[in-house]
Amino acid sequence: MPRQGSRCFLVVRAQEWMCALPLEEVEETMRPLPVAPVSAAPVFVRGVCLVRGTPAPVVSLATLLGGQAQSGPGRRFVSLRVPEGRLALEVDEVRGLRWVEEGALDSVPPLLRATASGHLRHLSSFDGRLMAVLGAAHLLPEELWERLERPSSGEGGA
Repeated sequence: MPRQGSRCFLVVRAQEWMCALPLEEVEETMRPLPVAPVSAAPVFVRGVCLVRGTPAPVVSLATLLGGQAQSGPGRRFVSLRVPEGRLALEVDEVRGLRWVEEGALDSVPPLLRATASGHLRHLSSFDGRLMAVLGAAHLLPEELWERLERPSSGEGGA
């Protein structure tokens, strides 16, 4: 039952990472979709897929957080609303919704702020395990969004 001062998150797992995504940024979860590779994209960008007819970059959460690149696709995609449009986050497992009190969200220690490309917003616990709260708004650098929107520029594109 939600209490005042709590927020709802979608909890996902990517390899050893348990992560929470603010529910207001989540559109839907789905089975993995076909992915077209994009040249010159960062290693954590697996390519582009079509989510409900709209192109969306596919970000491997495990690779983004420093895990090893997976040879096969993740087990689920989570479609996220971001300022530039939509992106698909590839995860191993969707664990469900969880209400977390704002006061239970700890700051990311300074030593970890630069890790995971600065995407960690808070740390908390989930069933006795470390849980990272991610900010989906800037999972992809702005210059990559521009390249994906203009694939004919010679860089990037499917």
